[in-house]
Amino acid sequence: MSAVHFSWTELLSLTNGQWLLPPAECTAQAGVHGVSDDSRQTTRGSLFIAIAGEIADGHHFLPQAIAAGAGAVCLERAPAAEILRQMRASCCPCLQVPDSLAAFQTLARAHGRKFPGLRILGITGSCGKTSTKEMCAAVLEQRWPGQVLKTLGNTNNHYGLPRNLLRLDHSHRLAVLEMGSNHPGEIAHLSTLAPPSVGLVCNIGSAHLEFFHDLSGVATEKGDLLAATAADGIAIFPAEPPGREILEKKAGRRQRITFGSSAAADVRCEYLGPATEGQTALRLSWRDRREVQEFCWKIGGAHQALNAAAAAAAGTAFGLTAAEIVAGLQHCTLPGQRMEILEREGIVWANDAYNANPDSAAAALAWFAEVSRAASRRIIILGDMRELGDLAPQAHLHLLQQARVAFPEAEIICVGTLMAAPAQAFQLAHYPDVDTLLQGLPAKFPPHTWILLKASNGVKLYTLPDRRQASR
Repeated sequence: MSAVHFSWTELLSLTNGQWLLPPAECTAQAGVHGVSDDSRQTTRGSLFIAIAGEIADGHHFLPQAIAAGAGAVCLERAPAAEILRQMRASCCPCLQVPDSLAAFQTLARAHGRKFPGLRILGITGSCGKTSTKEMCAAVLEQRWPGQVLKTLGNTNNHYGLPRNLLRLDHSHRLAVLEMGSNHPGEIAHLSTLAPPSVGLVCNIGSAHLEFFHDLSGVATEKGDLLAATAADGIAIFPAEPPGREILEKKAGRRQRITFGSSAAADVRCEYLGPATEGQTALRLSWRDRREVQEFCWKIGGAHQALNAAAAAAAGTAFGLTAAEIVAGLQHCTLPGQRMEILEREGIVWANDAYNANPDSAAAALAWFAEVSRAASRRIIILGDMRELGDLAPQAHLHLLQQARVAFPEAEIICVGTLMAAPAQAFQLAHYPDVDTLLQGLPAKFPPHTWILLKASNGVKLYTLPDRRQASR
């Protein structure tokens, strides 16, 4: 049975709702066990909350939730008479609320507060949140095996964070939670749902500048996580980021741990380059411990050393030893589409197309230069970097210039509407979307061809390896 439980009285008071079909009229249950905003995951006796979401409107899936045995439904819009009859016939109470998303978030926050001993590591940043989250969780698992809840995938927004909070149960000692943002004020709101014991800003970069305008705006938004961290908690942020003074002000009088690749950092991680096959070497050091650890791990890329430094700083904040931190980093693996090496029919795809901004794209080029040294031919496929606002034209031109300088012998292919004009300026091949790119690629490539994929998620460049194989 789910650890999530709310009585009828709690549901009513927490959501500021009213019963369209009161429990007393249709069920002997004392409340609900479990809360979901997805009818496909609704279980018998749980509450289904119908939210008009990013992709679908939950109000359209009320019949499916009722058929799945929902113990109650919560909705914003009054249902049709036929749906209400189905609820009555299925002994399913119906609660109407002013804002179903707000109700979902409120219930998730209330559930989290039922675990007063839980310590929360909140993570935000312009890029690398998911990689850093995976590293932090792997590190903390060394001290608390099986007791660390972590964000599933990158479900870090106003829908995803509540879903993760509702996964908490009494086995968890810690929660490692991503908090994402592309508009001002979102981090401040998300951190009220899960107030951090330790707040970690993994970087400040040029993502979502369409809405944040400049790096100071980014630092202000991301720094809100530090401001929301417990007064006796710990604020973790880069040693030398853009907008450092903003982060320091947000951190206030909280204890601080900085991380980075220079001697200015409290926790320093230096990238030592390729080591044994499929591994790279790092050097971790702590300024106050006078301790140094050199080790190899399975994750490539110099920029990932900064994420490792962030995870090491988080481990330090939670009292782990250097040996525990290194063991956790060595056990860490990253989700797909993030610096993922795939082999398909003699082609090696370097798939880093989960998302993109100028900083992560530059990091991808550096990583590709390193991992593809043995390639007989290199192809670089770059797609749109979205949500850059007025900076988009210059950012795309600069990225293509970086690629031309770093890979003078490589074929560079551009995909997407934002890449059209820059591709023309550099006289490069351009395709409007992945469908046309798939048709334009040659039937065969020479042996040992390496292809880099980098773009914002919406371009769907990450689908190319599987789609090409399926079309053969």
